[in-house]
Amino acid sequence: MENPFTPDAGAQPGMLVGREGYRTAFTTLLDGLERGHPRQSQWVTGLRGMGKTVLLREFAQIARRRRWTVVDTGAVRRDDLGFRRQFTFEFRSALFSLAPRSRWSGETEAAARALGSFASPLGENSPLTAHWDLTAPGSADTGDLAADVTAVLLALGEAAHEHRTGVVFVVDEMHHLTVRQLGALVDGLHRTYLRELPITLVGAGIPRSDALMPETQVRAKRLFDFVELEALSSAETADLLRTHQEWDDDAIAWAVERTGGVPALVQSLGYVLWQRAGASAVVGAAAETAYVEHVDHRYFGAMLARATELELAYLRAVVDATEETETARLLERTAHRCHSTRSDLVDKGMIYLRDDGTAAFTAPAFADYLTRAMPTLVVPAQKSRRRRYDP
Repeated sequence: MENPFTPDAGAQPGMLVGREGYRTAFTTLLDGLERGHPRQSQWVTGLRGMGKTVLLREFAQIARRRRWTVVDTGAVRRDDLGFRRQFTFEFRSALFSLAPRSRWSGETEAAARALGSFASPLGENSPLTAHWDLTAPGSADTGDLAADVTAVLLALGEAAHEHRTGVVFVVDEMHHLTVRQLGALVDGLHRTYLRELPITLVGAGIPRSDALMPETQVRAKRLFDFVELEALSSAETADLLRTHQEWDDDAIAWAVERTGGVPALVQSLGYVLWQRAGASAVVGAAAETAYVEHVDHRYFGAMLARATELELAYLRAVVDATEETETARLLERTAHRCHSTRSDLVDKGMIYLRDDGTAAFTAPAFADYLTRAMPTLVVPAQKSRRRRYDP
């Protein structure tokens, strides 16, 4: 029998344990929108390995089974023009899913015109605007991102209503969007919410302290239930492991201690033990060594593939000092000189900043891994700065 565990990031498990309430809430959301009664959607945050992407894939499957138009995407850090380019593509996908171009009329054609105007800043040479001769001057082309996104979302919502279906945007990696871009989406969705249109967004991402401007937060809290995915309980961890293998109570207690209930780590542990012993879990020193080697190489190690020498040192320093000036002191640099490294690590999704400004790792147990991989901090030599020539 093939190994039933799925240790790879984002891979859909055979059984979704401990997340049933989120599925029920999403189904209730679609039920309400289909009846013209909008409800709160979900904005899911959590550390890496908690199952955010898996949950979004589940939402997408539920919506597709109900014949909703699903736009399944991942946010990428871009400037506002890049954001407009990405969402022009996503809005086009939604429009073509609602109806082929030969059947556009009424609200669907109006949505196509709004989309043409929204895409106009991309220029005539963009493949997204080539052969798109439908526009609505004065709508979605104001240059104000929030106003333009709102115009397109309203038009798409009306088109979906015309076709007696709905549109759901499933957006992963929401933390990559800027405050301005998130605000534009919230403003647009708030208008569709007030108009009771069948269009919504479910999103997921790493926690961040600056996600929304204060004036946007009130609207966002009306639109979204902000939920944080936590680790599985001991009982849920046992349910997941015992779905495929025989585990006694002592082995389960060991598994909970080793994985902390982090779904990705539980899957990794199950995978390793299945490879070693099949359907009967055998734990012990050899099993623990195999598990640690697996997660260090396949899970944690993969996160460091894009890190520079200084970024690796910065991460190791954070193990001992999370406050910015103390981290810099360990690296024998000023906080000013370390600021860009810190920002790059946030952009790469390796650390995030708590509300008090201290750094935290985006993956549970990452500090333990770094300590194993780098028992001591090795400070990279500072590169000398070139002096500006001054005759």
